Amino acid sequence: MPNKPSITPLLLLLLIFISSCKKEKPKSPEAELYTKYCASCHLAPKLDELPKEIWENSVLPAMLERMEVEGINEDANAETSGFRPKLTFEEWVQIQTYVLSNAPEHLETIDVPRADTLNQFVAKPYAVDEQNGGMITYLEFLQNKNQVHYGDLTGTLGSFNFDQEASEQIYQGKTPITWYSKKDSMEIISEVGIIRPSELEKGKILRKIGTDTLAVNQSFHRPVHTLLEDLNGDGKNEIIVSEFGNESGRLSLLIENESGGYDKKVLLNLPGAIRTVAKDMNNDGKLDIVALMTQSNESITVFHQTEDLVFEAKKLLEFSPIFGTSWFEIVDYNGDGLDDIITVQGDNADISYVHKPYHGMRIYLNQGNNEYAESYFYPMYGATRVLSRDFDQDGDIDFALISTFPNYMEFPERSFVYLENKDSDTYEFSTKILEDPALARWFLMDASDVDNDGDLDIVLSSLTLGFTPVPDVLSDRWNNTNVDIMLLENLLH
Repeated sequence: MPNKPSITPLLLLLLIFISSCKKEKPKSPEAELYTKYCASCHLAPKLDELPKEIWENSVLPAMLERMEVEGINEDANAETSGFRPKLTFEEWVQIQTYVLSNAPEHLETIDVPRADTLNQFVAKPYAVDEQNGGMITYLEFLQNKNQVHYGDLTGTLGSFNFDQEASEQIYQGKTPITWYSKKDSMEIISEVGIIRPSELEKGKILRKIGTDTLAVNQSFHRPVHTLLEDLNGDGKNEIIVSEFGNESGRLSLLIENESGGYDKKVLLNLPGAIRTVAKDMNNDGKLDIVALMTQSNESITVFHQTEDLVFEAKKLLEFSPIFGTSWFEIVDYNGDGLDDIITVQGDNADISYVHKPYHGMRIYLNQGNNEYAESYFYPMYGATRVLSRDFDQDGDIDFALISTFPNYMEFPERSFVYLENKDSDTYEFSTKILEDPALARWFLMDASDVDNDGDLDIVLSSLTLGFTPVPDVLSDRWNNTNVDIMLLENLLH
């Protein structure tokens, strides 16, 4: 009986190659349309990222407003800003049908990690004014370890000294303060202009000189963050302005001219700029700008400085437009000498309000050459701020997380969590929560050695402003108590 022919290694490789090259199942015409038009402005959301009800009643109508559909709204959007894809009525109906036929009825729920009460820190609440309810819109430690700077909805810029337990006013504006930058002899104040979504450019960037303030003679579209940095080493600080905007906005660079004023250079003409960091990301000796862009085009983008104040943009990370990316930090998480990126996704004050299982903190490890891969996800509804520090001084990175949009009905205690790092390699964290987590609606956060004992303390700030539904028992408590900031004093030393 003849032997069966054997498969040679070369033939086996050929078969594997042919098998791997099989054509994927072609997309339906409706799926092609959805990808074509919904990815023309940003990363197309996956249909299972939102429930059918939200697609039907909120997201699809909002999409329609941002398109020009033949026979429906081709003239209505003529005066509005931004790119508007054009499509026929039949195409729009096909997209609607495709989305509603494939979207889930409900989203999965988060498997909430077990938590213990936070005992490494002791909570100490403070009031910075005499008015009940929190109004803090800016919070940051600058040079003084035990003095935190803050801005509020009334336009007040001040500082709170923890030793004296007293506030000092620095400036009084007319609209909410969103940032205060102080470097060398320069002081820059940002007023948002209009805090709610708007296309009006009413924001201000002011330079404080002694007791006087002088507005920069440029228009700004809801500025929320400024960064002072001498980017080209000429001895003059440039001002990087994150103009959050609404449907339109931009990331801008203010360059001091010979007359002492500022020329404005637009680095990116898109809405949603919310934070920038200056860092040499490609080790060429020039400072680059790393920016978080939110709104529809959610991304972390690096602007490499190729020549003197000439920048070239490259996306490091891109996110679904409904993730609600709110903050990022650059740290070396795993100690390999490469900068990693920590993000939080959880902004939920938009048209797609629903508790989302993909909200939380993510660690993106640097693979080399500024390529990043997600290595860890910690689920947390509404996560909006993160601090990445070695709070317990054991040689690894711990995390403090704020959620401005937690699930107040089921998990009200998850408005702040502290993640104690137990094993960096296996991403083992111990979750700790506050003894009284509902004392205020936490919004911002920073860290400093407030009591000068050699370890880092955490300060949270409150904003009672109603973004999303909150149980009456909580809103009544916040409106009738005066907790503006809370010190979490580290008991390590």
